[in-house]
Amino acid sequence: MNIHGERILLRAIEHDDNDMLLKLINDPETEMMIGGSSWPTSLDGQMKWYSRLENSQSILRCIVSDKEDNKPLGTMILNEIDQKNGTAHIHIKMSKDGGRGKGYGTDALNTIVTYAFDELRLNCIFANIISYNEASVHLFEKCGFKRDGILRQRIFKQGKYHDVYTYSRLRSD
Repeated sequence: MNIHGERILLRAIEHDDNDMLLKLINDPETEMMIGGSSWPTSLDGQMKWYSRLENSQSILRCIVSDKEDNKPLGTMILNEIDQKNGTAHIHIKMSKDGGRGKGYGTDALNTIVTYAFDELRLNCIFANIISYNEASVHLFEKCGFKRDGILRQRIFKQGKYHDVYTYSRLRSD
């Protein structure tokens, strides 16, 4: 099943998406904007990761693609899906090759949140955003997320610690 937005489609990860995924994970600009750490990934490593993908009740991984030509534009992930408490952690990565700054991220975020509330019966979607990632802060606030707090000096990038903003959106917002 695909999840339809206005301009985007959220669909399963396919074999043909591995080139875009490899570029995304190896892009130093993208790595600077996300939490955790990334390691250089080879095509062989990417293909092994892809071959181990399985459906799960606790994680939903989607490719964000253009509805008109199915071109992959990025990824949208809901993980830590907790059906009992109605919560999930959300992640979005848009590629430099057509996915950023054109409204696709807004459409993708609004689409997955609607799906999470209406179909998965979740109540709260939350995100963690590095304090200097102004584009993500703007995106999440534009899509109705509220800043809950600050995790002080939680991420280490380029030789220093950075704060992380926690955001959430409730079904009732």
